Amino acid sequence: MPLPTEQRAPTPDGDLDEALVEGKNAAQIQLGPQSPPAITLTFPEGGLRAWSNVIGCFLLAFTSFGQLNAFGVFQTYYAENLLQDYTLSSISWIGSVQLVITYISGIILGRVFDIYGARSSLVIGWILSTFSLMMTSLSRKYYQIVLAQGIGLGIGIALQYMTVPTHWFRAKRAAAMGIVVSGASLSGIIYPIMLSRLFDSVGFPWAVRIMAFMNFGIQAVAIPLVKERLPHRLGLPLVDVGAFREGTFLLHIIAGFLAPFGLYTPYWYIELFSLSTGLSANLSFYMIAIMNAAGLVGRVLTGYLGDRYGRFNVTVPILVLGAISSMAIWTTSKGAAETVVFSRMEAAYSSISASATAQITPDPTQIGARIGMFMTAMAPGILTGPSISGAILQHNGGNYLGLQIFVGVMLLAAAGAESAARLYGAPQLFCIF
Repeated sequence: MPLPTEQRAPTPDGDLDEALVEGKNAAQIQLGPQSPPAITLTFPEGGLRAWSNVIGCFLLAFTSFGQLNAFGVFQTYYAENLLQDYTLSSISWIGSVQLVITYISGIILGRVFDIYGARSSLVIGWILSTFSLMMTSLSRKYYQIVLAQGIGLGIGIALQYMTVPTHWFRAKRAAAMGIVVSGASLSGIIYPIMLSRLFDSVGFPWAVRIMAFMNFGIQAVAIPLVKERLPHRLGLPLVDVGAFREGTFLLHIIAGFLAPFGLYTPYWYIELFSLSTGLSANLSFYMIAIMNAAGLVGRVLTGYLGDRYGRFNVTVPILVLGAISSMAIWTTSKGAAETVVFSRMEAAYSSISASATAQITPDPTQIGARIGMFMTAMAPGILTGPSISGAILQHNGGNYLGLQIFVGVMLLAAAGAESAARLYGAPQLFCIF
């Protein structure tokens, strides 16, 4: 049961219960003095337009960020076919570049979203991501794949990451964002299975082209559904330097810097690890799909729990469980059962951390910029984490223990920083924050 209202910690965007207007399913918040003239923003918390935005962003996440979750299939295919002469660490740089561009561009695209809205960037990303997949289907050399799938597709996906649901929801914000990001988990189930089958039946080029055509059609339906509603903010700096003087935000962004060093490694290496334990190739490639199936449920569930019990209260256990699952379960995996258990323990950090960032943003019209800053802080770990893991794996002669401990330690360090952010923002031990 949720704690009584008086036990809820005060937050920059206000108490959730007090935000509900009597007789209406709406939340209101007053913009601070930095946004003259002061106006009252109403958060519908539902309705056709609000949920249409959630559906549209869900479909965009399915066809954009979902590809990032499926890179493990490409990693295995490249290692066994196109890029046999390259190390696992070198191949993982393709996915790392793709991911880091997606995240590091957030500091620019977040501000662009606050100023100009969503539609233009979505259309450009739609065209660029389709073109990049087509070029990937024609690529045969390492540098060509890096340019097409790493850089081109990374930029295209970045242009399609939208925080529009934060304009329509406040009390239900984490749940709405959880539903949106679960789209990436759903495609992380479908794409690995689809691509693995298509690689065998029609070959690599046509498998990638089929995915490109599929994404193009889905995004054509999704983009018209997405529409921001808060006023655009002109004349603001690219980076909100004042945010770093807020202890909660600073500690939260440190956690966001540490977590990605371990967060994405399992998606890169779980299929190869499964093969190394003696699992059949048929079962091994399902490991990525199983991880994403767990993420599909986990992201929606953690969003609901975050709104009910506090976003920071949920984020900390997510990181701790991720660390435990890596160091206690993954390290002891010897067969299918343990590997499946580990894959189901991977937590949904991205959606709940974005909601936590929005929660500690005083001015809602700067949510895009603050989330963009948080995403950029995640970029170094995303870029180097899987490659560091690959180097550790190679140094240990294919023994995964060092890689597994590295993942667990980084997630545990992130949990420590997130715990500090939670206590700084709400010193009371038992409160909703």
